[in-house]
Amino acid sequence: MKDVRVFLKELRVEIESHPGVNHLFLNRIATGMFSKEDYRVFAENHYPLVCVFCSYLERLLVRAPDSEAKLWLAKVLVDEYGEGSEGHDHATLYGNFLDASGGDTKSRHKLRVPAPAAAFIAEHRRVTAVEPFLVGLGAVGPGHEWAIPKMFDSVIPGLRRTGYDEEEIHYFTLHIGQDEDHGLWLEEALARYASTEQAQLEIRRGALLSLEARRVFWDGVQAAVMRWRQPRSIRPDGKVPRTTFQELFLSFWDGSKVARSIENSFVRRTEEKLPTLEQVIARGRELRA
Repeated sequence: MKDVRVFLKELRVEIESHPGVNHLFLNRIATGMFSKEDYRVFAENHYPLVCVFCSYLERLLVRAPDSEAKLWLAKVLVDEYGEGSEGHDHATLYGNFLDASGGDTKSRHKLRVPAPAAAFIAEHRRVTAVEPFLVGLGAVGPGHEWAIPKMFDSVIPGLRRTGYDEEEIHYFTLHIGQDEDHGLWLEEALARYASTEQAQLEIRRGALLSLEARRVFWDGVQAAVMRWRQPRSIRPDGKVPRTTFQELFLSFWDGSKVARSIENSFVRRTEEKLPTLEQVIARGRELRA
């Protein structure tokens, strides 16, 4: 078994170097020029994650084995509910960003949650409800609080280049400071729990489950932005380049109104199976009951 402080230091390094935290999409945002319409797509995918984050913490708070764990979770929840942000909870702050990007926060609650967000939420609800407590703590603790400041360090420069004012991006800038504080509180809490090899394995497993879900989420958001920018070009070659026949077939397919209608109908049927944001939030309340 590793010394607790060595384990935590190595885990932080592993998290900050994970592909989910250093995703190519985040690097493109950090260095490229995105329009507010691009960020609208980004925000519509990301907003549901913000709306349900507290439900993970609340679920773990109920399952926490002692007051030490409950204290860290409660302190983070207080910030999420609006302490330190003039009483505005974090979903409200993110809604300001979504609206500034051309979206409509109120209507989003009636619409289907985008597939990348739905998958991310489902995995975190599973981890915090079914997995051992320390796996859940690893997911919402190190998997979030040590990852988010680094990810948002990539997002914020692009937002400023696009022309958002500081109030519109306050959700992101607030988290740089708040999550660093949460991360320090967390390290003190984890120092107590990571005292056995099994505990260290569970904490690390939870963090990596969360980060892998994050990597897949950014894959999906990147694809959604590309579909918005180039709706006919979201057909990657993958590991093997397409053959001439495949290129000709795809050209025919994209040029056929009937074929495109079939494809759009299939996409709509797939999306109709996803819950609305309103339903996802309500499900979180049921899990806490």
